[in-house]
Amino acid sequence: MRFDRARLEALAALPDDKLWAEVLKIADSFGYSLPRQTPPHSELQKMRDAVKSDRINVSEALRVVNQYKNK
Repeated sequence: MRFDRARLEALAALPDDKLWAEVLKIADSFGYSLPRQTPPHSELQKMRDAVKSDRINVSEALRVVNQYKNK
């Protein structure tokens, strides 16, 4: 799977509420239901860190989302 690094960086630069809105849109498009309330900044920062490194860690980003979903 190939990722558009520029798009990921643009998403990571969004404020928390706008980033979560984008995550919700993507999840909805694949049939996943996530809580509508924006997660704490610390959780979103973990997602940002997972996609900002030299090597994109998608599994870590998904783990953060799943942990928030299960709370």
